[in-house]
Amino acid sequence: MNAEKFSRIKNQSLEIQSLIRQGVRQGVSELIDERNQLLQQWFAEMNELINLTNEQQLFLETLLRDEQLLLNELEQEQADIGKQARGRRQLNQYTRIADQ
Repeated sequence: MNAEKFSRIKNQSLEIQSLIRQGVRQGVSELIDERNQLLQQWFAEMNELINLTNEQQLFLETLLRDEQLLLNELEQEQADIGKQARGRRQLNQYTRIADQ
């Protein structure tokens, strides 16, 4: 958030309110237009920041989901390799027993 811009908006709004309470009408319309323009810029920047954050969140969620799938595949491969190694050990034991 652009703190300087927000501070300007806040100060201008307070000034506008003060002038209106005092009954001043001359120049207030221009101040309101200037403040509204700053508000539009500030909201556009905030919207851009929110969208960027949403995009980052979606990216990270997708990344985590993909990594979880890869991790699951790796765990399955390791389990399969373990089963194959146990099978070879058992085969070697049976072969030794048969050779005796």
